[in-house]
Amino acid sequence: MINIPEEINLENYILILPSVATGNVGQLCVDLLIYNLKLNKIGSLWNSMFLPISGLDPYNNNSSSLCTAADFYLTTSPKIICLQLRSPHIDNSTDFFEELAQFVQKRKITKVIILTSSYGYECSNGIDPTLRYLTSDDSLLNNEKLLENLAWKKHTKQVSIESTLRSYISGGGFASNLYEHLKSVEIACTVVFCYCSEGNNVSDALLLFKGLNQWLNLLNDNENNDMKYPPSWEYFFGNPPSSELY
Repeated sequence: MINIPEEINLENYILILPSVATGNVGQLCVDLLIYNLKLNKIGSLWNSMFLPISGLDPYNNNSSSLCTAADFYLTTSPKIICLQLRSPHIDNSTDFFEELAQFVQKRKITKVIILTSSYGYECSNGIDPTLRYLTSDDSLLNNEKLLENLAWKKHTKQVSIESTLRSYISGGGFASNLYEHLKSVEIACTVVFCYCSEGNNVSDALLLFKGLNQWLNLLNDNENNDMKYPPSWEYFFGNPPSSELY
């Protein structure tokens, strides 16, 4: 169930969401988007695919607002709506994919961007900083100059499912499956990802954000160079040890 007030006009907006994947790079990148573009929370999503959670506002220590497993955030300039996911998926994805597709079509959202990551050992040349992509978006496919400037590499790995070849991103969560579903219902969709290893993945999130910003021009050069981290990132590795231990 998606809970966003009907009076919020989302026509021609871009929906950006992460796939929960290795290193949580997509989620970290969406955190950077929400915090640095000052997006406002406008709603939430509940689906049995995701473990239910709740917690304090990850972007404002002085806020009394709660976050859930799946929250929507919006900015009107640029026209961006983000769906931040904060828990792993455990159930069948079909209902979530269909609900999201219907939401995009009903609200006349122009395109969907999925941010994710893949196991570093899957990269044949070792982990490199080049972003990979999958896209069904004609505005990107038909813009050779833009793709040349972005210097992304097209992801070509596929697997056979019921005698049909489908895109596959190892360790990328539901990204490739959602991409294939949106493509099948003619919703323009792009997956952007990097190879990484588990650990401190801030640098990978910054790499992904930089590529996204180069494509969509979300921040100017000064803002991009003055990237700020959300307050919740202070607790990446838990609280410091209690002084009573010493």
